[in-house]
Amino acid sequence: MRFVFISAMSLYPWGGSEELWSQAALYLQNQGHQVFVIVPWWPQPAAQLLALSRHGISVRMCTPRPPSLSRFLWRKLRRSCNQWSEDLNWLLRQRPDFVCVSNGGYSDGLSYLEFCIDHDLPYTNVVHANLESLWPDDGMAERLIRVYQKARRCFFVSNRNRELLERQLGVALVNSEVVRNPFNVRWNASVPWPSENEGLRLACVARLEPPAKGQDILFQIMAWEAWRSRPVTLSLFGSGHMEEGMRRLATRLSLDERICFCGHVSSVETIWANHHALVLPSRYEGLPLALVEAMLCARLAIVTNVGGNADLIEDGRSGFVAGAPTTNDFSETMERAWRRRTEWRDIGLAARTAVQAAVGERPAEAFGNRLLSIAQQGS
Repeated sequence: MRFVFISAMSLYPWGGSEELWSQAALYLQNQGHQVFVIVPWWPQPAAQLLALSRHGISVRMCTPRPPSLSRFLWRKLRRSCNQWSEDLNWLLRQRPDFVCVSNGGYSDGLSYLEFCIDHDLPYTNVVHANLESLWPDDGMAERLIRVYQKARRCFFVSNRNRELLERQLGVALVNSEVVRNPFNVRWNASVPWPSENEGLRLACVARLEPPAKGQDILFQIMAWEAWRSRPVTLSLFGSGHMEEGMRRLATRLSLDERICFCGHVSSVETIWANHHALVLPSRYEGLPLALVEAMLCARLAIVTNVGGNADLIEDGRSGFVAGAPTTNDFSETMERAWRRRTEWRDIGLAARTAVQAAVGERPAEAFGNRLLSIAQQGS
């Protein structure tokens, strides 16, 4: 069959949300199907895209249409937008049997989904994140209801985000289901517990973007006298366009000696060879790869109750879940974890058991087979 994968994630050249569709695309290609990919343009393509090309997948880079434009306005503008027309003509020339649109938020790929409806192309979409503060207005909601209800299937990486979108739209998405993201550690990873002789080391593994990942909440807590007096350090793993502002905040709070900006690390298991716990005070999420990977490495996690975090963690048993992404809530949860610090190793082992029960060993292959099954239903 002929599959087209469309990534609508345009904030970064690559992110965790890209792993599911890209690995599923590679799996289908290896199974003998023809795979084509459309992604937003970046001056320096991500290495993962180059790898797809090397495996014979046709990759087209283009500029996505802003999702906030009304259909009427877009139709007027696109008459003079040759690039958009060329991109869509390219899509039609591939004669796809099935289209999969990967969205960061629920509306990122809306224009592509509407194009699929207008040209009778069977499609599915994947939603990787949602947040309480991003409600659509009536016009946007009407468009979203149309594309979601006409999809062969709508996928969400967490059930909580699916339920949130149903509340935001005021409809039931009966054609939806939850899918799991792939991860970048071994399924049976055996990472020795780090020494505690020099204190406990926390790791925040996330892009450097406080509006999403909430690192500023951590900074405020680490600056409080109670935490200054404890043998605890924080390492930040990741990159992003807000790094300089975060460094200034760390300096302003006199945390330069207690917080380390470690950048991006290719081997996730090396992080957990030297750190005892994941701290992730996110303001919104899908289901973070960092959480799944930390749990597979038998490390406890302290997270907020957003996205799919509470789907994996039983509070107090396999990790700790703060009720809300606020400084007070997350501080209270960190205090609960601190009081049980002698149990962290055992809680980490319970976390590994829990995540292996919730997430399959080969999620990208499972997703690829699911797409194939859905595509064949209409062929």
